Amino acid sequence: MTNLRATIGSLPPWLALLLALCLPLSTSVITVLMVLIVACWLVEGQLRETWRQARNNPLCLAVYGYLAILAIGLMWSDDVAAGLAVLKKHWKIAVLPVLLTAVRHEWRSRYCAAFVAGVSLVMVAIWLDRWHLLPFYGMDSGQPLPFLHNQIIYTPMLALAVYLVVHAVLWSSIGTGWRLLLSILAVLLGCTVFVTLGRAGQLVFFVLVGLLVLQYFPTHRWRTFVLTLIGSVLIFVAAYSVSPVFQTRMNEIRQDIAGIEVNPVTSVGLRLSWWMNTWEMIRQSPWLGVGTGDFVGAYAAINQARSPHVPATDNPHNQYLWTTARLGILGLTGLLGIFVVQIAMARRSSDGWHRLRLAFPVFFLTIMLTDSYLVSHGSAFLFVLLGAVLYKNGPPDPSAVLPPNPTRRYWLILSYRAHVPGSACSQHIDDRLPYFEQAGITPILLSGPVGRRYPGRLHFRAWSIAPSGIRFEVRHFLRGRIRRRWLFKLVETVLLLPLYPFYLLEKIVINLESEWSWFAGATVRGFFLQRRFHPEVLYSTGGSASAHVAALMLHRWSKTKWIAETQDPLVHDREWSRSLRAFRLYRWLEERIARESHAFVFLTLQALRHARTRVGFDFPGVVIYPGAIVRQGGQAYVKRDWCRFAHFGSLAGNRNLLVFFEALDRLRQEDPSRAQKVRLDLFGSLDDASKRSMRRLHLESQVSFHGMIDRQAALRAMEEADCLLLIQDTSFTSTESIPSKVYEYLFSGRPICGLVHHNDELTDMLRAQAHYVAKADDPDDVRRVLGEILNEFEGASFRRAEDGVEMYTTERAVRQILACADRDTNRHDTSAAPNTTA
Repeated sequence: MTNLRATIGSLPPWLALLLALCLPLSTSVITVLMVLIVACWLVEGQLRETWRQARNNPLCLAVYGYLAILAIGLMWSDDVAAGLAVLKKHWKIAVLPVLLTAVRHEWRSRYCAAFVAGVSLVMVAIWLDRWHLLPFYGMDSGQPLPFLHNQIIYTPMLALAVYLVVHAVLWSSIGTGWRLLLSILAVLLGCTVFVTLGRAGQLVFFVLVGLLVLQYFPTHRWRTFVLTLIGSVLIFVAAYSVSPVFQTRMNEIRQDIAGIEVNPVTSVGLRLSWWMNTWEMIRQSPWLGVGTGDFVGAYAAINQARSPHVPATDNPHNQYLWTTARLGILGLTGLLGIFVVQIAMARRSSDGWHRLRLAFPVFFLTIMLTDSYLVSHGSAFLFVLLGAVLYKNGPPDPSAVLPPNPTRRYWLILSYRAHVPGSACSQHIDDRLPYFEQAGITPILLSGPVGRRYPGRLHFRAWSIAPSGIRFEVRHFLRGRIRRRWLFKLVETVLLLPLYPFYLLEKIVINLESEWSWFAGATVRGFFLQRRFHPEVLYSTGGSASAHVAALMLHRWSKTKWIAETQDPLVHDREWSRSLRAFRLYRWLEERIARESHAFVFLTLQALRHARTRVGFDFPGVVIYPGAIVRQGGQAYVKRDWCRFAHFGSLAGNRNLLVFFEALDRLRQEDPSRAQKVRLDLFGSLDDASKRSMRRLHLESQVSFHGMIDRQAALRAMEEADCLLLIQDTSFTSTESIPSKVYEYLFSGRPICGLVHHNDELTDMLRAQAHYVAKADDPDDVRRVLGEILNEFEGASFRRAEDGVEMYTTERAVRQILACADRDTNRHDTSAAPNTTA
């Protein structure tokens, strides 16, 4: 029995290869082959592997998201039976997880070659028929292909085959002889495009040829685009002059449009009528459509009112209209999401297949303008087979993590932000991971999708489910890939437009942070990770409250030790800007953490004291300064003529340069020559209020704006500056928080000018290392400190020793967190003395 199952298990890759060959040949054969693949999959019992492939494959998730929207559309369908029939038609793309298991990643070239071979066989039959060498129907019969039921399917396949062959000629590692043969094949296939009747294939042929040129000449894209446009026009003119079939089809378009008022029942006239009537249906039900099963009835009513002399239809011959009419903008978003995922996967890859991964969605996005190709039999199988071939995850990287090892110590770390450049919340945990590993801990990182996946580490991601979270994550995704602001706003609007009504409703009912709903996906993903790895500690951090909610639920389920770390206090006693409902919710969460966590970690003593006062009892709280990594071999400081202050990070709201500029202006009035020695370098963002103040006080010549730079460049710039400027905002939150860049400042060896707001802990920290502190809201005090800094700058030395700052290292912080996990705490004794460390 085992041998039989193994034999059957070896068949699907070969059946998939035969399926690729038969795609252009016979709809009946490909249906039989697909049924055989599914049967082999069932006998082999690859359910676990299929589940793994599906949940780790973004394309599979996007396809099933679209299918889920189709199923949800039954809720507002009057004709449920028709809706179920529509769902049944989509079984072909629903087998994507089975094909992901069936195809072999290393056989990608074979599958593409088999598909091209099938297209070439039909091409040979077409030319033999055209020359009357075989007893097939003639080209003018309207059904010239002996194998395929119509040319609406074949001609697009032909255009795709041309792209695949030319791609192999340009980029594959093949010999000169093969390159010559493939070039001849590409020419023959290209010529065949214009002797078939499928205008969708002819349209996509020009699109794919243009894409090939743009991919081959990636620089000077506008010049390449113009040349591509000229080349396409020349090909069109040549085809129109040489091919009677192509000439006839183009003339029919012109004649049908010209005579549409007299006779709309033509190939083009029918499509235009169907499109306009369907658009009217969409206009009446734009958001959710008429329902999955109600297209036929709704269209018939509109058709009777607008164009009774035109036959009604159940297919407007446009996939976008087909989907939007049934499911509204919600369905259109799900449909486009499939191809956005494919394009994103193409952009992330660089293995030589990225061009094909980009061309495939461009191909379908083009042909879907002319018919519902995800519903049509042959094209749906084409989508699902080549989708599995091109987008199947490759074999794991040898340097990647191994399966669970019972001898390892695992910690499950929940942080919404991780591996996000420029994010203080992300750097907080990113810097600690190597030290956990040095201590024998294997971190299992569970984060949101806003950061890149860590290579070589156990890094898993979960997504938010609420509109605000989806909006935030989509915007973050687009911002990292689209630089032009106008294009970013356009794409953002198109993608998120269906979401805005739900987003506004959410903000009215639940006004929380954007990523609040991440806890749901993180809890589910964390549940499976706990069952797989059995971590000894749950560690929630990262600045987002949703990480603590997920950890709380996982802790209650598994009773695993839980360490919760809040980078900023969950609740502020004063100046609370959110709703009373949000205040009560965060108060509840803070109390649950205090009662149920093994250790509640704060970043300042004041934050811990305020939390104890709010909850009304002692709890195992600990203060751990996050610290910074000790930088080896830094830049050598060189004093110059100007005293260059440097500020790093964002400026907004109450954290701005207004007081600093006012102090500098007063110093200028008091001693103009000394004030002229001050220069300010800004690394990060600059708020509008600071810009206005700078212009009002005429300080532009003394301020340089460098914009955003990466972290390593920022650390070098810190070491080169004369004095580092630290600014706290003038709100209550500053009294119980310490900016994370303080620790990097301390290790730079440069003097720090701290504008501190009612924060004795930060004041003592800076003064203990002989740094300067001024009141953040007092221009005269800042002016006084500027004078003291200039006095020291004009002296012989202007350095700060790093003695005494070793207590602020990331390594020490990790040792303290490990100590929290190792200590015993009586969870039932809420009056136990706190273990507070700094």
